[in-house]
Amino acid sequence: MKVNKAFDEIVEFLAGHTPERVVNFHPSEETQKRVEDLLARKRDDSLSPEEKSELDQYLMLEHIIRLAKARALKYLAA
Repeated sequence: MKVNKAFDEIVEFLAGHTPERVVNFHPSEETQKRVEDLLARKRDDSLSPEEKSELDQYLMLEHIIRLAKARALKYLAA
């Protein structure tokens, strides 16, 4: 699976959703499994350079989603 698919999932989701939907967002099961696999392989020190880059991109996306969720929670609290 390509990281671009994960980027597309997030961009589509964030494009016009309510704060409640942002707070409740979870990546697809396919994306979650891929990240879990990459993390396990990182612990075993068996990632290729391409897979390390892929994992880094997933982690960046996770950071963006956490920021979006934090902001959505602020909107809900206001």
